[in-house]
Amino acid sequence: MMKIGYEVKFVNSTNDYFVYNTKIIETPTTKEIYFYESPIYSHSNTKSDLTKTSKRKTFDEMSAHKQYDSLKRKQKHYEQTRWEIARILDCNFDNKTKFLTLTFKDNIQDITITNREFKYFIQRLNYYLYQTKIQTLKYIATWEKQKRGAIHYHVIFFDFPYIAKEKLQELWSHGFIKINRIDVDSKENRGRYLSKYFGKDLELKEHKKKAFFKSQNLKMPMEQKLMLTDDVFKGLEQENIVFQKKYIRQVYDTKSFITTGSLLKDSSVTYIKIKKSQNRCARGISDE
Repeated sequence: MMKIGYEVKFVNSTNDYFVYNTKIIETPTTKEIYFYESPIYSHSNTKSDLTKTSKRKTFDEMSAHKQYDSLKRKQKHYEQTRWEIARILDCNFDNKTKFLTLTFKDNIQDITITNREFKYFIQRLNYYLYQTKIQTLKYIATWEKQKRGAIHYHVIFFDFPYIAKEKLQELWSHGFIKINRIDVDSKENRGRYLSKYFGKDLELKEHKKKAFFKSQNLKMPMEQKLMLTDDVFKGLEQENIVFQKKYIRQVYDTKSFITTGSLLKDSSVTYIKIKKSQNRCARGISDE
């Protein structure tokens, strides 16, 4: 077993700072490792920090350069969201996982209205199946627009008990439903396959409401942020590496201003994906 490293913390009266150069994310099938050339310094914002933040400009108020930077950040956010969905699927997928599509018979295009009706449906379904108002259903969901403009929902339920399609139709009550069992050829492919479906048109959804929802009781990937020790690379030689790449990110560096005139400099990141067998997920907190 390889020795990963340790976390370095700096604590004062107002903030808890820590520094790391390695991030590890684990699901039942994979271990993803990010090695950062330049260490990352992080701290928790206090309430006073939050109140000092200035009002953000809208996209139209930004300069052309700022608009370009904003679009690049959003693109990165969409990519990260797709990865997040794939990891959640990997942690929760089981032989009772079902895929459900909910449509509205009326041409409802207001996402605020449809989100409310979707929320009520989840509450009715949860109570019918478990006779409690406590959230017991395990799911992730996303919304999508049909060609006619109407909004519909795709939902993946985990550990989903049997319920007659007619009863599901009655509980939904707004239109048609379609429910299917998900057949994916391998555990490694299920997250990637389904996240592509859920990640469809994320950039359009971002301008409206949340791109996807998840229940509070899902297992979430295990994440560690650590400082590397010298023997970590030797340990990786014994792992089943299935993918590896290196890319560049920009980091804040005051020294670079002297030589380049910019406060940002290029810094490399090495990404390694390892195929594994043991489970490594934890209970998470919903963003709802």
